[in-house]
Amino acid sequence: MRFVMSRMSTLKLIGFVLALLALISSARAQTPPLARAQKLIELEDTHADNEMAYLDLWAEAMGKDPSARGYLIAYSNSSMAPGDLLMRIFGYRDYLVNKRGVESNRIEIVPGGVKDKLYTEFWLVPPGAEAPKPESDFKLVPRLPLKFDVAYPDCPPEMTVYLYEINDSLRFYAEALQANPRARAKIVAYSGKGSRRKATRMAREAKSRLVKDHNISAGRISIQARTRRRPCSEVELWLVPAEPSLSSVTHNKALQLTAR
Repeated sequence: MRFVMSRMSTLKLIGFVLALLALISSARAQTPPLARAQKLIELEDTHADNEMAYLDLWAEAMGKDPSARGYLIAYSNSSMAPGDLLMRIFGYRDYLVNKRGVESNRIEIVPGGVKDKLYTEFWLVPPGAEAPKPESDFKLVPRLPLKFDVAYPDCPPEMTVYLYEINDSLRFYAEALQANPRARAKIVAYSGKGSRRKATRMAREAKSRLVKDHNISAGRISIQARTRRRPCSEVELWLVPAEPSLSSVTHNKALQLTAR
């Protein structure tokens, strides 16, 4: 009798353990997977209407998950000026906020390093997920002189999602100057179809905005006015050493990137 009871107790214990294991397995199956960031789009250099279409798709994905955050990680190529990349990706942000109604605090802009091609990654990051990181960081430690950007004040593009106003160019330019206290600013204005007087005016206005709007010391800024017969006037924004010499510069290879 004692043996029978012992055997029955053993069978009950085995049954309880099996039931408990089944319950644990069921609970694990019902536990949601860990949240992860998703790369939804990898957008290469293309026409503005294509860019808008992909931005619209990403905005729709953001709208379907209001708790998620969006990350834009942009990579440049070796010939692209730093300011050009910033005007591009912050233009994407401007379009999403002002045209698609995405809250600005849900969008993170992450400039990345130099790749063999120009492209932007569009990420959706749910709550609790680790934010994506670029394969290499955008580190502006230039080998001077460096042409940071070129603005075209009187020739706005017909269709674009990029920023193009000279005030935006000057904002990023000022940030680069603040990040590189040893660098000086050199503004070179070309008149296009106008006169040298027009080029002088554009250069002086750009310098004034740097001083008044961005607190760049006037002593760090030099200006130059030139005439050049082209359809559009241009304002080149250079980072130069204390003793600037632009004669030997042919293209921009000065963006150094440090991998994480």
